[in-house]
Amino acid sequence: LVLANTGGINNQPCLFFQGNNSINSGSGVGFGDGLRCAGGAVIRLQVRFGDSNGDCASTIDVGAKGGVAAGDVKRYQSWYRDPNTTPCGGQFNLSQGLEITWAA
Repeated sequence: LVLANTGGINNQPCLFFQGNNSINSGSGVGFGDGLRCAGGAVIRLQVRFGDSNGDCASTIDVGAKGGVAAGDVKRYQSWYRDPNTTPCGGQFNLSQGLEITWAA
């Protein structure tokens, strides 16, 4: 499994993380200039830096790093720094959330 964040900011950090819960029934809550959708026992999986297009992708074994087992339902999202262009001035933003049910 590769987690990817596209359309971030070039040369800025992007943190991929895993949570147990979908926040606010999946609608998320305001956080920086985005919505945080993944929460509960959050695990920071990996930090990568955006390429010249602001794109980045995980390079680790996501399941192993997150300690998942068959049947687990986990939520994933990425946080990325945006020091210059955030409309609300938060200087960071988040990707859309993703829910995965892990199989054997």
